[in-house]
Amino acid sequence: MTTLANQAAALALSALATLTVVFGANALATSQYAAADSQEMARYGQTHVAVQHVTVVGHRA
Repeated sequence: MTTLANQAAALALSALATLTVVFGANALATSQYAAADSQEMARYGQTHVAVQHVTVVGHRA
């Protein structure tokens, strides 16, 4: 493979890995936040599920 093909494959794999990590973190944060919110609201006899989303901000040095 040429250098360009290697770089393109590396870029595609890194983008896929980044998206997988972000979506996984978002799913985990949402489920954990919903569980904690439901547990807290149960004290007052209420049912409410809040949704939380993860935002990732990257800065290049």
